[in-house]
Amino acid sequence: MQWKYEGDVTKPVLTAKENIASSHNATTILKLPHIAILFFMHSGVDYLVEKYDCPLILKKLPRFLRGCPVYQLNDNICFLDGGRGAPQAVDTIETLSALGVKTILSVGMFGTFRSEVALGDMIVPAKAFVEEGTSLHYYSSIEYAEPDERIKEIAGSLTSGKSVPIVSTDGVYRQTFYKEQLWREKGAVGVDMETSAVLSVSKYLGIKAASVLMASDKHPENSNAPKWTWNVTHEMRYNLFERAKMIAEAVEKNSL
Repeated sequence: MQWKYEGDVTKPVLTAKENIASSHNATTILKLPHIAILFFMHSGVDYLVEKYDCPLILKKLPRFLRGCPVYQLNDNICFLDGGRGAPQAVDTIETLSALGVKTILSVGMFGTFRSEVALGDMIVPAKAFVEEGTSLHYYSSIEYAEPDERIKEIAGSLTSGKSVPIVSTDGVYRQTFYKEQLWREKGAVGVDMETSAVLSVSKYLGIKAASVLMASDKHPENSNAPKWTWNVTHEMRYNLFERAKMIAEAVEKNSL
């Protein structure tokens, strides 16, 4: 099924700029810092706010799906909760783009299905295979999305994270053993819900983007293996949040 048509030159019924300007999303802020950290996981925003006393700069991001607070790390970096799943992630990115954001660091977790990736390991995805539907409203055909190369290199150097492929999916309950084996054969080490959409739509909008992810759980490779368990500790989370801050600051220093 095709959802984007090359011959379609009509305008969207609603744009992010129009949504921002609408009466129910009135906001006084016109422009955000050009670098944004998006947390697609619990507690990242709270951690930075509490540890670094970051000021609130926007009470409610005027995205279409449930706005959230935006905080300022420094003059050029802001951070917020990116949402959950590809549709809300892209809603967030479209809104941030309309408010002046030019660079995005996506931070989240993934489930791994490869033995060489341990719980708590960080990776910097080299590509994200598209198994979510949102990207297919921006591209008539797309197999995978890739990050900005320079930001990926910075993230890798500051996390020692492997640069490996992942898969992003909408079907939480359809990650069958058969499909995960196919994903392994493609070289993917794990699965999340947002990265491919973050990377593909950022590129579509002219935004530089990359992702850093932490392995939060290990999937069994067959139905006879032990069931997966959630093994993320507070210390693992905090380390990821600190690394995200360092990466964003390095991106800023390199004028990206």
